[in-house]
Amino acid sequence: MFSLKLDDPKILTSSIGVISDFISEATFSFKKEGIKLVAMDPANISMVILDILPSAFTEYDVKEEQEITINLDNLKQALKRVRPGEILNIESAANKLKISITGRSSKEFLIPLLEKEGKDRKIPELEFNSIMEVDSNEFKEFVEDAAVVDDALVFETNGDTFLLKAGDAGSKLCIELKKGSDALSNIDSKSNSKSIYSVEYLKKMAKSASLSNIVKMGFSSDYPLRLDFVALNKGQMSFVLAPRIENK
Repeated sequence: MFSLKLDDPKILTSSIGVISDFISEATFSFKKEGIKLVAMDPANISMVILDILPSAFTEYDVKEEQEITINLDNLKQALKRVRPGEILNIESAANKLKISITGRSSKEFLIPLLEKEGKDRKIPELEFNSIMEVDSNEFKEFVEDAAVVDDALVFETNGDTFLLKAGDAGSKLCIELKKGSDALSNIDSKSNSKSIYSVEYLKKMAKSASLSNIVKMGFSSDYPLRLDFVALNKGQMSFVLAPRIENK
């Protein structure tokens, strides 16, 4: 059993909105140390990792560890009904998730829980040659820029420079970021790296910019990309994205 209260539900509503772009049903673990989720999209191209800390809640009462599986669209639509200034309460209740919204009126949604399908996913242990910290809103804009010319985005490091490239013989895009600039606060490269990733998936991931001012990135040549959006004292939304391997 669990009972949660939020005076500011932004981290929860934003996280659910992003996750629902990848999967239609999700299994959440409610633990004393927070809410956790690890899931793969149906194409097995990306992994979504969510960790919301108890400190993100006004009240966080989890008596014992519990897993629930729920339809994300149903959950997202209910959470959308929370208006600024209203209080959100979430409880487990007899095979349903009870969402109560209190403001000038009181509303209650009951969403049925589902049977869990599939196996538990483990977060892969990855080691990266290139790690950097980029302004998250700038990164979101860079991905939108790339979408204008192509459906793939090249990540490349060269010393203290981070390059993003898209396009081919026709329309092209090249973005250059230097270490210490407003957009690239830090970069650490053991060696130069180059890898290609799907713009479609990156656009979905970049929506997490609403949770954090900085996105931490890690990648190597022709290797998975990891993105971490950290909301201080509230939690973290992370992604692992498989690279596109082009025939050489």
